[in-house]
Amino acid sequence: MGMQQQISDKDITGIGLATADRCARRIGRTLRLPTSDIGDVRQDLLLELVRRAPRFDGQAGWPTFTRLVIRHAGQDVADRLIRDRRRHGGSIDDTEQTSEDDGLAAWWAGGVTGAGAIHLRLDLQRFLDGLPQQLRHLCRLLTEEDRATAQVVSGFSRSEFFRQIHELRMRLRAHGLTPLGRSGQCVGT
Repeated sequence: MGMQQQISDKDITGIGLATADRCARRIGRTLRLPTSDIGDVRQDLLLELVRRAPRFDGQAGWPTFTRLVIRHAGQDVADRLIRDRRRHGGSIDDTEQTSEDDGLAAWWAGGVTGAGAIHLRLDLQRFLDGLPQQLRHLCRLLTEEDRATAQVVSGFSRSEFFRQIHELRMRLRAHGLTPLGRSGQCVGT
């Protein structure tokens, strides 16, 4: 079996920190995490490395062991973050995939009835009243036209049009309004 090697603090901090930092930044880019969350991911990876360090047998070398442990721990952390996002309704950026072809129809669409529909209508009206005129106009276009027609009528370049849609979605989320879920219920304030 492998000869037991001593792992110095320099190895753990130098190689481990550099490897954990690269992995955390990659996860952060992939999942669009804020800087503070990237730091948390880095700490989780380092803790996992320290926890598994006693299992190091010296056969492959510390850098290889570190890379493997952090790669596997990174995948576990990324999977956990993705599960948490799905459980808690996703991030603001996740709404980009909600209804790209339907404008903002996921927020406006039918499926909510009774008192829920009344509350949703009031919440949406309060939201619209608080919008700048330019975004209010875009909102009206998106409810009346398909996305391609709304883009042409708005006069925005294609990239500016999608930036404005992104801005609307972020404001909807900030106002406490989320798109219709799988259950057909729109969550409002």
